[in-house]
Amino acid sequence: MSMIYELDKSILFFFNETIKNGFFDTFFVFMSDKRSVFYFVPLAALIIYIMYKKNGRPALKKAMTAIIIAGIAVGISDLFAARVVKPIFARSRPCQVLEGLNFWRVRSEIWVITDGISSFRSSFSFYSNHASNSMAAAAALSLFYKKMTAVFIPISLFIGISRMYLGMHYPSDVVTGWIFGAAIGYMIFCLSRRYSGKFLT
Repeated sequence: MSMIYELDKSILFFFNETIKNGFFDTFFVFMSDKRSVFYFVPLAALIIYIMYKKNGRPALKKAMTAIIIAGIAVGISDLFAARVVKPIFARSRPCQVLEGLNFWRVRSEIWVITDGISSFRSSFSFYSNHASNSMAAAAALSLFYKKMTAVFIPISLFIGISRMYLGMHYPSDVVTGWIFGAAIGYMIFCLSRRYSGKFLT
């Protein structure tokens, strides 16, 4: 078990320390910030409008169905991780227990070096809501729009990596989040297909 934990820490410090630079600081803070989703709203609206102009009402119905299903998947993913899994495992975040970690303090918007003693107030670590929620949305949307998989999935991967880069999560938190998120997104899509299959291609 200790070997697994040491591997977890080694991978964490690779993303958190080895590759750290100014560009990644800006990029991963942006990817981790929940408010960043609002930057994509105008782009999504434009894409939906173009699809509507090109393919008419069926394209609009499919887009709205995809957005609703992705939203449901994210909601279930978030509740399951936060209300069920995290309280069971009650794992401390790496920024709370590891020394020498680059930790982004969201409220203060500053970087600090952790001392392994100071307890930064936060929810539990296992598993990552960010990774799970983003992958739930990515999986659901990719099943609706298979040609866009190469866009949706990498966004979720970057969001998950950002959580390690910022010192918020261990790699195992993130990978587990991706797995559960993908499963939830797929499950909700399959349920939706039973009731709204006429909108899918």
